[in-house]
Amino acid sequence: MNFSVIFHDHIQTSLSRIFSESIVPKVTIEIGAFEGNTAFNMAKLLSEKNPDYKHYVVDPYTASENLTQDTVDKAKKQFISNMEGFPQVELIQKNSFDGLIELKNRGVKADFIYVDGSHFAKDVLADAVLGFEILNIGGVMLFDDAVSWRYGEAIQDSPKMAIDSFIACNWNRLKVLEMPNGYQIAIRRERL
Repeated sequence: MNFSVIFHDHIQTSLSRIFSESIVPKVTIEIGAFEGNTAFNMAKLLSEKNPDYKHYVVDPYTASENLTQDTVDKAKKQFISNMEGFPQVELIQKNSFDGLIELKNRGVKADFIYVDGSHFAKDVLADAVLGFEILNIGGVMLFDDAVSWRYGEAIQDSPKMAIDSFIACNWNRLKVLEMPNGYQIAIRRERL
């Protein structure tokens, strides 16, 4: 595995806590991949625990508000290169809405979903709603950059509003899990 950029190390701490205290997932979904640092490290760890492990990555690999197309193209090339030796990783090159609908239509049910794609509230809310529909009871959804209003000039440019609203609307169906850092929020699905 080769990565030119390591964005955060707090994901490792969160995953360690989730996988030791809540679940050892058989099926995982990641929204937003860049070069695949999280995807391939998670696939390496979890495939050792379960030979039937499967990891779906949903990423359109298109330019965004903070990434040029050239940067995205280089990231995709590195991701594809990193896929060698990881048959359990499947790339779905679509926006998260269409990718999650595809997974739902294929009958995929996930034990863990990592939401780290678009940071616009409208997109994060769609990811939460669609992801929750394919999350198994007992499964965990982890949201990145979820705690502060750090992005953009308007509150709808940040994931926080969407995540807070989703949690409030589904309070009786989930449990909020304590995360060891100040960036992420995790929820566990408790019921239908």
